[in-house]
Amino acid sequence: METSNKIEILERALIREKNARKRAEAILEKKSTELYNISEALKVSNKKLTDLLKEKTNELEGVFINIVDAYVLIDLKGNVLKMNEAAIHLLGFDYRTDNVNLLDLVAPKYIEYTKNAFKTLYNEGVFTNYQAVIRTNNKVCKLVQINASVIYNPEGKPIAAQGIARDITEETKLKKQHEEQKRQLDIIMDNSPVGISLSTSNFKNIILANTMLTSILGYSKQELGNIDPKKLTYYKDRKKSSEYIDGLIQGKINSYAIEKRYVKKNGELIWVKTSASAVRDENDKMIYQVATVEDISKEKAALEKLKESENRLATLIVNLQNGILLEDENRKLLLTNQRFCKMFGLKTNPEDLIGLDGNEVIDKYKNSFTQPEEFISKVNTLLEHKENALNDELFLKDGRVLERNYIPIYHDNMYKGHLWTYTDVTIHKKYKESLKAQKEKYSSIITNMNLGVLENNLEDKIIFSNQSFCEMSGYSQEELLGKKAVDLFLTPKSTEQYYQRIAHRESNQPDSYELAIRNKEGEIRHWLISTAPNYNLKGNKIGSIGIHLDITQIKELEKQKEILLTNLEKQNEQLNEYAHIVSHDLKSPLRNISALLSWTKEDFEEKLGKESLTNLDLMQSKVEKMDLLIENILKYSSIDSDILVEENIDLNHLIHTIKELIYIPKDIELKIISNLPTIKADKTRIQQVFQNLISNAANYIEKKHGLIEIDYSETKTHYIFSVKDNGVGIAKEHHEKIFKIFSSLSNSEKSTGIGLSIVKKVVDLYKGKVWLESEVNVGTTFFFSIEK
Repeated sequence: METSNKIEILERALIREKNARKRAEAILEKKSTELYNISEALKVSNKKLTDLLKEKTNELEGVFINIVDAYVLIDLKGNVLKMNEAAIHLLGFDYRTDNVNLLDLVAPKYIEYTKNAFKTLYNEGVFTNYQAVIRTNNKVCKLVQINASVIYNPEGKPIAAQGIARDITEETKLKKQHEEQKRQLDIIMDNSPVGISLSTSNFKNIILANTMLTSILGYSKQELGNIDPKKLTYYKDRKKSSEYIDGLIQGKINSYAIEKRYVKKNGELIWVKTSASAVRDENDKMIYQVATVEDISKEKAALEKLKESENRLATLIVNLQNGILLEDENRKLLLTNQRFCKMFGLKTNPEDLIGLDGNEVIDKYKNSFTQPEEFISKVNTLLEHKENALNDELFLKDGRVLERNYIPIYHDNMYKGHLWTYTDVTIHKKYKESLKAQKEKYSSIITNMNLGVLENNLEDKIIFSNQSFCEMSGYSQEELLGKKAVDLFLTPKSTEQYYQRIAHRESNQPDSYELAIRNKEGEIRHWLISTAPNYNLKGNKIGSIGIHLDITQIKELEKQKEILLTNLEKQNEQLNEYAHIVSHDLKSPLRNISALLSWTKEDFEEKLGKESLTNLDLMQSKVEKMDLLIENILKYSSIDSDILVEENIDLNHLIHTIKELIYIPKDIELKIISNLPTIKADKTRIQQVFQNLISNAANYIEKKHGLIEIDYSETKTHYIFSVKDNGVGIAKEHHEKIFKIFSSLSNSEKSTGIGLSIVKKVVDLYKGKVWLESEVNVGTTFFFSIEK
């Protein structure tokens, strides 16, 4: 039972499978029929497409062959496969006869760029706007622009490339020329010395303005673009300006030029000269207005000054002390002055002569001259030749002498008249005659004076020598004329010195120098020479003049002086050595005497009487005074012109040191009035000055309350110090005496008569001076100065 069920199931499955197979076979047969039909249709369609493609290809080839631009077909290595006539004409090659590779035509500097372009073309299938320079077959370089694309086979593989090339050499050149012209125009605009603007047809906006216009008006270009140009004009000039602008807009005029005033951004008012022109279209309608603006403020101001100058000049001419007569080209009188009328006795006003014929005026005053006809003849000759004539002398019957100038006047090479000027030179003439006499007189003096005078021309040759020079040199004037002094007189050594001096001397400047020369006798002489350039009356250099003084004897005296100074220096050194030796030899026994006196006093003090002890004290004081005298003499003798040590000295500290060193009684006050300066000098010697003056003051104060005051002032060149005391004072007759060595006004044991001499010697060393002011029983003030 179970087996039969399974068989039944399998049978039913088999039946279903057979039915399914039949249905599939039926469908398959149907689809095969359809596919066959489609295949047949595709074959027909493909044939039509192939025929159409061939037709279109032939048409396209015809297009490429006949297009204006060059068409080139290349393989992937750049070899030309095909090109049209335009390409053959462009490259100069024919692919049918020549093997051409486009890469070989590319200029060297474009090779890398071209290779990159090929890569882009291969990878992307297209490359546009390729530009490079190529060399054609006839060696001509051309700039080409190429748009290229890749050609693929049916499998989609690239097999070739095609491109259209266009020669843009001229186009590029024209473009560059256009850009260069535009750049040049911009340069011209920005560097124009006048302002330039481009405005709209209704003159409402400034479209373009150059740098100069912004500089003139003070506005930026952007600001000018937002300003109504009419409002730039000064309100008083707007009406006149608007009339011209309206004339441009309405076509009544094409251009205009006027002067008007503009208001700058800062409110400043300026004068400008503006010229404007209309730019019109083909319908004669104005589309733009071009204007130039030139700042003429300075010219306006100059013109005003010129008018003022002309007025002043006219006033000056009228009031000149020279007679003036100005005539036009027709000899009509234009201007004269009162001096002219007075000079020739014309009893009329200058204004009444204006407009008269020049001949009539001359007739009125010709008889004033000693030779009237000759005067008229010379006037006519001058007018005929029309050449400057200056300083003509004219003699009048009354004894006067006039100097006349004739000056023709030209404007733009056109003769416009002439000017006569007359000057009374009677006094000048007499002065010249007197001067000539004086010149002859002084020439005689020069010829005979003791100084040798030599005049040379520009070639340094002698053209004049006076008698004294002839005597100095031993040559006669005939022997000197035409010779060069350098060749005649200078020794080889002095020649070298002379030319060295010339090389370092400023041109055309006077100079003085000494030279050793050899005179005609062969003697060596020494001359002091002063030279100066010589000029004529016109200020032109014509040579030089030299003054010569024989200083041979003076030179010999100078040598003797040098020998004496050397000997004196040696003697001073010997004297200084002697002073030190004497000081040592004298002070040694004095010290022994002082010691013996001290021992004697100690040993015999009880045995000696009061009077004997007093005598011993007197002897001791005399010995001390003698010692001080010897010490001061040594100090005085050691002060000479040599400053030993230069250092900065604080004088306030120095005075304090002196106060500690010397004895000043308790009842005497030492006071510094003003803070003393720090000076640069030899400290020891400056201390000697102050110490001697302070000690001197302390020694001569006998009052209960003594006072010594130190003060200073200064000038541009010197410090001035003062030491004032309230001591006994010094009578005026002793003011000079006290500065001499060993001069003392008292018999004080402390006074040696050398202290003030040391002060004067030190002050002299520092190019200063010492003086005093004093009143007996009131006090004394010593002053001294020291050069800074």
